[in-house]
Amino acid sequence: MAGSNKQLINKFMKQLQVDEQKARRRYKSASPELKEILEDTFGKEFFSESIEDRINTFDDVLNETGRPAVPDFSCVPEDLRDFFKATYKCVVISEALNERKRFDLYNESEYRHYPYFRNNGSASAFGLVYTGYDRAGSCVGSGSRLAFIDSKRAKIAGEKFKNEFRDMLSL
Repeated sequence: MAGSNKQLINKFMKQLQVDEQKARRRYKSASPELKEILEDTFGKEFFSESIEDRINTFDDVLNETGRPAVPDFSCVPEDLRDFFKATYKCVVISEALNERKRFDLYNESEYRHYPYFRNNGSASAFGLVYTGYDRAGSCVGSGSRLAFIDSKRAKIAGEKFKNEFRDMLSL
């Protein structure tokens, strides 16, 4: 890129503000020129970091998705609020690890992966047992919001976010 174009782009970049979440989303479909600008701004390694490495905490999940913190669900009866809060967390975790991919509820050939947990009668014994997958058929239990696009991501969810899933499943 010519020196004067680079100076013009740098001047433009000082005025343009793009948050990390939007930059990552735009990068995938960006032209080579825009990719170069984004890499100059955020660093090339920023865009090569895998989702598995970026997501370690629920705050990371919120940053990745741009979703707000857990709502208070004040419009829901009080005895159900904890369940809705826990479910919200798990749905947003799935959204982040799946990089916003949504499953087609009616596509039976699309595999969905799930973490499976075991509880040996005490809260401290709750843990990831294995991951599995199934087609999208219309049977109960094969929901699309809590599924993962591959076994690796289901395992990561089950290990890194065990407490969030335990909270949801125990309410």
